[in-house]
Amino acid sequence: MVAEADGQVVCAAWLVLRPGGGFAGLRGGSTLPGRRGRGIYRAVVAARARLAAELGALYPHADASTDSAPILRRAGFRAVTTTVPYVWTPA
Repeated sequence: MVAEADGQVVCAAWLVLRPGGGFAGLRGGSTLPGRRGRGIYRAVVAARARLAAELGALYPHADASTDSAPILRRAGFRAVTTTVPYVWTPA
């Protein structure tokens, strides 16, 4: 899903659905730095959650960065666990 302004993509994010599973993953999402703080990402979160519900997903979920977490909380998401990112570098 994308948001455009002035003929330019200013925000992009993904929605991942598994047929018959009831779950919808709100994956990724980024807004151009100069367009942040205007509610664009919030609108894209809402659009993805709405689309997921229309397609029958009962359980939308997201793995949020510290930047996205407050936006998701205001949208009604609740934190149920945390993850710790690791980077593996082969020897």
